[in-house]
Amino acid sequence: MPRIPAADRLSALAKAATSEFGRLGYRGTRMADVASVAGMSSGSVFTYVESKEALFHLVFTQAFGMPGHELPKLPLSTPAPEETVSLIVANLRSVPAPHLSAATADECPENVDRELRSIIEERYEIQERLWPILAVIERCAVDIPELEDVYYGHTRVGYFGRLAAYLEGRAEAGYLRPMPDYLVAARIVSETISWFAWHRREGRDAQSYDDESVRRTVVEFICAALLEPRA
Repeated sequence: MPRIPAADRLSALAKAATSEFGRLGYRGTRMADVASVAGMSSGSVFTYVESKEALFHLVFTQAFGMPGHELPKLPLSTPAPEETVSLIVANLRSVPAPHLSAATADECPENVDRELRSIIEERYEIQERLWPILAVIERCAVDIPELEDVYYGHTRVGYFGRLAAYLEGRAEAGYLRPMPDYLVAARIVSETISWFAWHRREGRDAQSYDDESVRRTVVEFICAALLEPRA
């Protein structure tokens, strides 16, 4: 039987850990269970990671395209307490959202319908692509106060604020429907996208919907809710 390369083993371990941390949270995840999902013995996990903290850090280095093409020295050492949170924050901040950024900088859109669609589709793509790692962050934040603070207190709030500012600016200019509270409107848009691009995949009826039909319907639904009807 051919020997599995260490890089592939490390990748399998990270994938299994992502699933378990995203399902059970930090405290609820056991190294033995991760090993079982990865198809390893409990003891062999420590050939690759020194500790549970190192395994948690591995989840994010793999998700964000690190450590690169070269296999790091094994077992991976335990990071400093703040190192993993700093890694998460830096990489979440670097996730590009060029359509929303361009829209908030442009006071006179050439086509607000196309502009709004591009913003919704952009957010949907981000949530659909990153949902496994976002699930880890949300499930584990309750066990890691520093992570909860930066994710719920800054990252999510920051996006809601930017989207709310865009909606309010376009509404005041007559492009979009006015709303009683633009932060609430931004939250409704974002949570609708999150549920269909991400949370429905964790449910028992995840396969009940066609992915492409879901995406198109979400985009059409939100646009219809926000765009002023044409005369």
